[in-house]
Amino acid sequence: MPLPAAPARNTSSPFSSMHGHHAAIRYPDFEAARSFWVDTMDWRVLQTWPYGELTLAYVMPPDQDDFHLEILAGPGAAAQTIYDDVDASLAANGFNHVCLSVDSVDEALAALRERGVDVVNPPFEIDDISARLAFFRDPWGNMFELTERTGGDHAH
Repeated sequence: MPLPAAPARNTSSPFSSMHGHHAAIRYPDFEAARSFWVDTMDWRVLQTWPYGELTLAYVMPPDQDDFHLEILAGPGAAAQTIYDDVDASLAANGFNHVCLSVDSVDEALAALRERGVDVVNPPFEIDDISARLAFFRDPWGNMFELTERTGGDHAH
């Protein structure tokens, strides 16, 4: 089934100027994180800057300029729990994953596998949201969802 129409915008809210800009992920090593996103995933570095002992960077998808992933990297990062599958990860509080829309989940998964990226689960469909989904993770266990619109509504 197609997604429902979006609720009316609330332009009178004191928060109406809020718009999504980036998600940040803490990594133990800047160059390794940069290499994963740039060399493996073909993302582009917009900017790099220091913050104390950390090095930060905004990286952007190959063909999108208005979403950034912020790499926060350097000493002091504690290891995180790495879950065997998506369902197991649902037991933990906090951020679970970042979702990235694609034209074809199957084509994206094939390219990820070809590049040695860890695919977490095979693709599955959820009719209630008209989507075909799959999950992959970076070398540190951070999960990312791939979503492909199915049904009659293919807007991203």
